[in-house]
Amino acid sequence: MAIKGLSIPVCGNYAATGNNTTYSDPFIADSAVEYGISWTTSDSNPLYADNKIKENDKQVFQSGELTLGTADLPQELSKKILGLTEATYEYGSGQSATENVYDDQQKSPYLGFGIIELHQIDDVDQYRAVFLPKIYFNLPEEAATTKGESVEWQTKSIVATILRSDLVDEHYIHPWMIDAWFTSEADALVYLKKRCGETEGDS
Repeated sequence: MAIKGLSIPVCGNYAATGNNTTYSDPFIADSAVEYGISWTTSDSNPLYADNKIKENDKQVFQSGELTLGTADLPQELSKKILGLTEATYEYGSGQSATENVYDDQQKSPYLGFGIIELHQIDDVDQYRAVFLPKIYFNLPEEAATTKGESVEWQTKSIVATILRSDLVDEHYIHPWMIDAWFTSEADALVYLKKRCGETEGDS
C-alpha cells in the first residue's frame, strides 16, 4: 500500500447557524501539486500507579494547518479564498486593469476543503477523498525567479488554518477532518463537490 498521486482541490463557502452547517458555491482550487496537514494537540497527561500508566488524559485536537501547493494561484481564485476586494484602475486612454486589492478590508472566508489522494492497494487504485469541514487561508508568501535558458517550473504554496466545524448532530461532533474511499477519481470528486455544497442543479 502506498500513495502515488494527488488531484483536484475543491472548496466551498462555509456557513453555520448554531450547530447546523451549510456549504455553497463549490469551486476547483486550481490543480494540486502537493499538500500536507499537521495538527496541534494538547499533551497527553498519564496517571502512573503500580509503576505503570493506569489512566491517561489523551491528546485533544486544538487546531491544524493545511499547506497546499498548486500549479498557480490565479487572480479569481485568490479573490475567492482570501476575501479580496476588486477595483478597476484606469492607466491609459481607454485602458483599464482589474485589480485584486490587499488592504484593510481583506478577510479570508471560512471554507470547506477537499482533495483526492491516489493510493495503490494490492495493485488496485483507490482514491481517498479528504475533507476538512472548516478552514481559512492565510496570506501567501510571494516569490519568483527569472527565466533562464530553460524553464524552471515554479508553483505556488498557501497555508490554511484548520478549525473544528460547528456541526453537531447524531453523526458528527465538531469534526475537523473526514475521509472516504472510492474506486474511481470521478466518484471521489462527486463526493467532495457535494460536501462543498454542490446541488443537483449544479452538476
